[in-house]
Formats: sequence, C-alpha cells, structure tokens
Amino acid sequence: MLLYKYININKGRKILTKTTYQEPIFTRSEVAQILNVTTLTVSNREKQKKYPLPKRDMNNYRIYSLNDVFNLQLITYSAIDPKPIISILYDKGYDDIKALGQMIDNALSKRIS
Repeated sequence: MLLYKYININKGRKILTKTTYQEPIFTRSEVAQILNVTTLTVSNREKQKKYPLPKRDMNNYRIYSLNDVFNLQLITYSAIDPKPIISILYDKGYDDIKALGQMIDNALSKRIS
C-alpha cells in the first residue's frame, strides 16, 4: 500500500514523500487484544464456528488480515472500532498516525464498495 507523508528537512521545510506499508498481519494474541478477549476465547469461538477459521502462513501460524479483524469486530460487537487496531499497529512499528488512518480508511472503503 502506497501512502504519502510529510517529513521535515532543514529549517522546518516539509516535503511530501511516498511511504510503502505492507498490508498488516495480526497474530491470534494481537486479535485477542483488539477484541478485548483471551486467546483461548478466540480459539474456542473458532472451534465452535462462531468465528471464521484464519488463514495460515508457511509455518502454519494463524494470520489475520485487517479485513479479518474488522469482520471479527463486527461479529463480536456489531461495530468496528479502529482505536485498538491503531494501537496494535503503532506498537508494531507503524509510527505515522496519519498513514495508519489512511490505511484503515482504505480498508473500510473497500468493504463498502
């Protein structure tokens, strides 16, 4: 995903640069933290087919996309709250808040259309 952000150069001048972020991937523990439940709860809900089964990476770890997290929030709370997602992404090194907002807005706009 290509996003734009301003960076400061000498004497307070700002320039617009391109920043590339990959689509974020979440682990089960991060998803549990976003949903404010335990990892065991996420596991049990997947076994009971209340949550869709996640994709797996090449090491067979469960991975969740941003869209998957939105779906789980809708299933759990009937609403989407981007604040815990932004918090997790910030902790993972996505440090530009405006870029995070753009990323989430883009993901949400894809859901609507």
